[in-house]
Amino acid sequence: MMNAHGPKGKNTSQLQLENRSTLLKLLRQNSHVCRKELADMSGLTGAAVTYLMRDLIDVGLVAEDREYEGPRNKNAIPLKISYERFLVIGISVRRGQLAWAIADLSGHIIDSGSAGFALTESVDNVLKTIEGLISDYIADYSTKGHIVGIGISVPGPIDLEKGEISYLTNLPGWKAIPVRGYLETKFDIPVMMDEDANAAALAERWLGRGKDYQNLISILVSKGIGSGVIIAGSIYHGTYGLAGEIGHMSIDFEGAQCECGNRGCLELYASVLAVTRRARKLYGAEIDFDTIKEQVALGEPRFTRLVEDAGRYLGYGIANLTYAFNPELVALHGEMTVFGSPWLKSVRSAAAQRLSPEISSRLQIELSTLPADPVLLGTVAMVCEYLFEYPVLERFAGQH
Repeated sequence: MMNAHGPKGKNTSQLQLENRSTLLKLLRQNSHVCRKELADMSGLTGAAVTYLMRDLIDVGLVAEDREYEGPRNKNAIPLKISYERFLVIGISVRRGQLAWAIADLSGHIIDSGSAGFALTESVDNVLKTIEGLISDYIADYSTKGHIVGIGISVPGPIDLEKGEISYLTNLPGWKAIPVRGYLETKFDIPVMMDEDANAAALAERWLGRGKDYQNLISILVSKGIGSGVIIAGSIYHGTYGLAGEIGHMSIDFEGAQCECGNRGCLELYASVLAVTRRARKLYGAEIDFDTIKEQVALGEPRFTRLVEDAGRYLGYGIANLTYAFNPELVALHGEMTVFGSPWLKSVRSAAAQRLSPEISSRLQIELSTLPADPVLLGTVAMVCEYLFEYPVLERFAGQH
């Protein structure tokens, strides 16, 4: 019986694409190297590098930098990626908030903005707002660079294969929303979509603490909870894009029922919404998250305990993830990180309690150091990552 999912060979065009990707990644990591150095680093022949570089120069993605005055091999012409020629648009959708940015191919943000929307806002209105934001960027920037991709990040869980938001807890009407398909019908530009936690993980890998790590987990702890898992330098999506959806990992199989249908989900114990619900139940219906932040900053023990409890539950979840994926680094993002040391100490302590000493001593659990919104940065980075992984020449042609 034939196995349709067995090993497959690679034709010439596939091999060229992979080799092109390898050279671009090496050039990104080692700016102003020459063709011979790229050949030595990649293992490709000098003739192959010359041929591949010719194509990349022809579409304007790579340029010879004859004005470079730094260290260089004698008579060798240094090369550079023309990041500024190509632009990417990023849109971040969160519960009650949109953020947007346009950046060059290095991930450098050129312009950005954000705005809130009511949780009762219709899906159609939100999608039309996103369409308008992208249209404005295209109108304003098409003469300044070649727009080569649109990235959109959304809260999970998502169906990556279909490009849909599967559902959003606490947002009525958000079920099976075909975000990617909607944008692809509106714009003749490639659209990449991923979960917000995966976007934050890519930002961490490209621009943050994760630059020196091949295996890491980025956890986004806000109104919901999600994680991005990077294995051997690449995001792990699983079969349909559900990998890392830890907000709906059960940490109490007899616990409260979640909107997803499961019981005892981590999101019910460690998220912003969970802490706020708990505070209102104990100390008054008028309490909001800003009140909790103020009280913890003042050292009020009742609210500090709530935050530490939330951190403890997250630490239990991290222990589970550590045994599953064995990361070197766990980077924490999101609104809960505002609580700083008390919350982080609780997270680390709980994880250490559930891990063997040998594993715990090697695992780093750290707050992200990214200077700006990690999800928005990652929404841009996901496009850059995709284009470096699959540098189809036709995507870059037409802008010189």
